[in-house]
Amino acid sequence: MLIIKARIKLIFLFLLVYLVGIYFFWPFSEGSGDSGDKGIQNNLQGVADENLEPSSSLVSEEAVAPGKSSRTYSWNYEGYRWSLSLLLDDKLYDAYKSRTRKREYDLFASDPYDDWLIKNIADTLLSLSKEYGLEENKVPGLCVSFIQSLNYTSDFASSGYDQYPRFPYETLYDNGGDCEDTSILSVAILQEMGYDVVLLELPEHMALGIKCDPETEGRSFEYKNNHYYYLETTGSNWQIGEMPEEYKDEPVQVIPVYRRPLINLDFSAQCEYSKKGGWVDVNVTLRNVGSEMAENTTIYVALQADDESVIWDQVESDPVDIEPEEAYQFTATGLRVPGDKTFRVYVRALGENLFKEEIMSEWVSI
Repeated sequence: MLIIKARIKLIFLFLLVYLVGIYFFWPFSEGSGDSGDKGIQNNLQGVADENLEPSSSLVSEEAVAPGKSSRTYSWNYEGYRWSLSLLLDDKLYDAYKSRTRKREYDLFASDPYDDWLIKNIADTLLSLSKEYGLEENKVPGLCVSFIQSLNYTSDFASSGYDQYPRFPYETLYDNGGDCEDTSILSVAILQEMGYDVVLLELPEHMALGIKCDPETEGRSFEYKNNHYYYLETTGSNWQIGEMPEEYKDEPVQVIPVYRRPLINLDFSAQCEYSKKGGWVDVNVTLRNVGSEMAENTTIYVALQADDESVIWDQVESDPVDIEPEEAYQFTATGLRVPGDKTFRVYVRALGENLFKEEIMSEWVSI
């Protein structure tokens, strides 16, 4: 019953995302090749205007239905005024907010449930860049200039938490975020455009890296024989390879972004015992917080002896497939441990495309 409920919730979330994308975004993207671009074209007339400041940005909002609004983002890049309109939904935003933040940064960027949104943004920006003759090497700058135009807000000021990474939908809905949020959004869009990009994590900062020819000027970082050039997503007017002075001597971790499962594992245990021994029931909860199905995943539960070489009792689940955001529960009942013995509960999850995850309790004596 719990598995069925989890699947129903997942199906509901997917349908909600899909319907919002079809009903609210599709009319805009269809019109962007014709009448939708006319409004943008009017903004772009006049070609290069030396008086346009890169940081000049504007966000306007119009309610279209209860709980739904049209958001238009306008910003300057390469002497033109660009505009992008999105239709956003309060309930979908609340669904994103309810999701756990206990996942790695790249999994916010590769989340599968906003594919429709990221694809529409990427397709629109690519279409506009071609229509107005933007040089190909300027297209990543167009994408990042849009994101640089969003507001910078610290996690604590906007959420009350010291660390609160956002999904791309949340960053757009909130009209901005901090460096990790804008970097996650940038990577998601640029990947959809076909660029090879990574996240660059520094102490107290995050940016993105974009693969370029090794002869490109500027600061780059090598990862798997490729050169990824630093690109800042906060502030304005940063060029590929240009790195803020305060970060030039800081260590940088390259984080690749790709679809993969990731398991959050938890359990609770109850023990009944007598002089002859103990009986332990273990309830395990496994949630896939990754961006890809966890295939053929099994849960192993054991009562481990204190020298760790002896197992008092053990059980393993049947293999299951677990979709992103889906939870699976497994109960091991009546595991036996002899009287006057020390043990701990050991739980492990292992799947076909999943690294081993394991957790254990403190030591307990009967």
